[in-house]
Amino acid sequence: MSPLPPSPTGIADHSADVLSLLAPRHAIDVFHGQEEVDGSRLPAGCPVLPATELLERHRARPYDVVVQQLGNAPAHAFQWPLLRGSAGLLVLHDLALFHSRAAMFLDSEPVRAWRRDPSSAAAREAARPSLDAWRAEILYSYPEAGARLFEVHLGTIGELLPYEYPLFRIPVEVSRAVVVHNGFMARAVESVVPEVEVEVVPLPAERAEVAPGKVDALRQRLGFRPDDLVVGVFGLLTAEKRVDAIARVVARASQRLESIRLLLVGPVPRPAPLASQLDGLGIRDRCTVTGRVPLEDLPVHMEASDLVVHLRHPRGRESSAALLRVLAQGRPTIVSDLEHLADLPAGTVRRIGLGDEEDARLQALLDLAGDPPARARLGRAAAEHARSVHGPDRVRGAWERVLARVPSLPHPPERPWPAHWARG
Repeated sequence: MSPLPPSPTGIADHSADVLSLLAPRHAIDVFHGQEEVDGSRLPAGCPVLPATELLERHRARPYDVVVQQLGNAPAHAFQWPLLRGSAGLLVLHDLALFHSRAAMFLDSEPVRAWRRDPSSAAAREAARPSLDAWRAEILYSYPEAGARLFEVHLGTIGELLPYEYPLFRIPVEVSRAVVVHNGFMARAVESVVPEVEVEVVPLPAERAEVAPGKVDALRQRLGFRPDDLVVGVFGLLTAEKRVDAIARVVARASQRLESIRLLLVGPVPRPAPLASQLDGLGIRDRCTVTGRVPLEDLPVHMEASDLVVHLRHPRGRESSAALLRVLAQGRPTIVSDLEHLADLPAGTVRRIGLGDEEDARLQALLDLAGDPPARARLGRAAAEHARSVHGPDRVRGAWERVLARVPSLPHPPERPWPAHWARG
């Protein structure tokens, strides 16, 4: 069960890729919670069904494994009521689930009505079931801090607080096993639920062949000159991707490197603030924003970039499919030196420390800009890592081992979950 294309989330694309790897050897029903599905992205022979049918079908004829691809986005809201009843294999894409889970309670109409009129006792009473359920989940996951966390979260807006309390405990506990995509996440899950079976399965990332001439044609169409140095940023362009920080570095670098250009590829949730930032830095004419491009067009956009900067803060400790696609295309890439990226071997990316980060980014960018052979070496190492670790054979083998193991695992034991989970 997962969001599917054309849902604007990388997990939808990931699920389509994994289904293509597994469908030849398995009978798979695919469940979703969206109005339309792009069937052309899915393997033939896999029935595509509404999520509302899952539990009834599972009761009538139990599946060997129910796979839940869960991330921290509104597109996954339909999965939460079905986690307990399916007791399946949880694929945890984001360690931090706080944001999306909070929205399911606090963006409900009764709560929104109360927040518009907080002095109304009637509005508060109507909102109470949602508020009580949300408070119960926080208290269960964080018994010592839950009461204070609930009040602070209702009364303040802070970007770091939800990352400190990721809220993955209940989804893990109601599952028979958990798949994650990096070692840091595996250790984090085991520290909270030590008895759970956790497996690290690599994300798929395969190099796409780009026809000769397409890169030059795209650069020309986007307005880049042959000798321009194009810095690319890929993925959902949220504040967490630190596009503002990358833009500042490009602005500073332009004082020494007139040919530098910035290419932003991906959906832009807040276009006006981004445009204002670029104008304020004086680099609007150096920047090209494409918005979301079709998946099949991403490789040529990546190869149109001379180097890529991929940052994340705050971070959900997730493995980034966008980053792995960039590496698979052989792009030299600058990343922050973070614990959950420790699985990337030395020499496959250029890491920058977190102390004086902006100066470090600038120096890394200028170093690579002035050293084409170093960019080529970094790109080759990145592509080889993606091929050997994230190629289709390696990913398929890891999935087959997990799927063979899960049916023999016991169902999760009962725990003192909040009432709305105990009824699941």
